[in-house]
Amino acid sequence: MLRSFTDRVFGGVCGGLAASLRINSWIWRALFVVLAVASGGAFAVLYVLLWWLVPQQRLSVERQSGLPVLLVLLLIAVTIVFWYGRDLGWWNAPDGTTLYLPILALVGSVVFFLRQVRA
Repeated sequence: MLRSFTDRVFGGVCGGLAASLRINSWIWRALFVVLAVASGGAFAVLYVLLWWLVPQQRLSVERQSGLPVLLVLLLIAVTIVFWYGRDLGWWNAPDGTTLYLPILALVGSVVFFLRQVRA
């Protein structure tokens, strides 16, 4: 999967998903917005992670290998499990405070660090 160069609003993630899975990109955009609001930001973090991880489509004829679609779908499934775990209290500290947002920030920071090291 590659981020779309032509069908993009922010980073081209939804356009790339639409091209790979043959589902309208506006359906992907609506799903990301609804799920980002419903999940307390988990899908917004997922979008940013995909924006950083998935390479941009090139206008040249040759295609470069991108992040496989199955890996992207696996990341979406992990985000759903993470969101579900928040509702079940899996991410609560012993004193009852939630660790949901700090864990999201930590995951985003690790991916950002690894992206900087790789570049």
